[in-house]
Amino acid sequence: MDALDGIAAFVRVVDSGSFSAAADRLKISKSAVSAHVQRLENRLGVRLLNRTTRRVAVTEAGAAYYRHCVRIIAEAEAAEQAAIALQREPRGTLRISAPDSFGWMHVAPAFSTFLKRYPELAVDITLSPAHVNLVDEGIDLAIRIGVLEDSRLVVRKLAPSRIILCAAPAYLDERGLPHKPEDLAQHNCICTTVLPWGAEWPLAGARGKQVMSVSGSFRSNSAEMLRAAALDGIGIVVLPTWAAADPLRNGALKRVLSGWELPASAIYAVYPGSRLMSMKVRAFVNHLVRCFGKPPYWDADI
Repeated sequence: MDALDGIAAFVRVVDSGSFSAAADRLKISKSAVSAHVQRLENRLGVRLLNRTTRRVAVTEAGAAYYRHCVRIIAEAEAAEQAAIALQREPRGTLRISAPDSFGWMHVAPAFSTFLKRYPELAVDITLSPAHVNLVDEGIDLAIRIGVLEDSRLVVRKLAPSRIILCAAPAYLDERGLPHKPEDLAQHNCICTTVLPWGAEWPLAGARGKQVMSVSGSFRSNSAEMLRAAALDGIGIVVLPTWAAADPLRNGALKRVLSGWELPASAIYAVYPGSRLMSMKVRAFVNHLVRCFGKPPYWDADI
């Protein structure tokens, strides 16, 4: 148990950047935190932290040890929550990873009501287009869009992710409105670099499927950048409806070839299969399902 206390103290010092902040989070004295870490270092026979009067720095050994300790703390929290699930509400820290664009557009708005409902919970969210290793990074839950390659993860589908074509009215006034997929060859097409088809757009509509080769002056891996380029009148863009919904409703963008869409993907919640689904993860996943709706709110009127 003393080893676990030392690990908890060490992780909190690294997370918060100081012994004082760690003491506040653990609700013990600064000297107790220091003693826990000192005993841990003595037991391991290695220095984990370099201490100066101004700052605390993690050593190379400490950084390697921290990655394992984060997983230990997460497992301990999950075990504790599983044991008291029938008596207590979710608590602790919920560590989330989400795609940057989708995260701030649709995950961030869900936190206010969630944290009010579960006041013993804290959220630590990282926004990144990259798929992080959940176990190595100590992440409880990730939101992912598209193909899932890691079979070790437990998956729950949250919503579909439809992909449509749209453009700014000013661009269409200047270049004309395409009436059939073949007309795209005459337009400046804004391409995403995160989907496998690139500049070969596989359209599906009432006439079946058509793969159109397109070209244009702008490409990006960010839904925000693609949307911004379209709003600036650069060209016709392919966007997921969760990114295009607001500008479509306020008229800043206009749907193009409305009878045609590109292959839809899906939005998933994933968590490590080696870990119990803690109450905090289950609570947030259920909360997102309620917030998004079925069909999702961003697809209304599209």
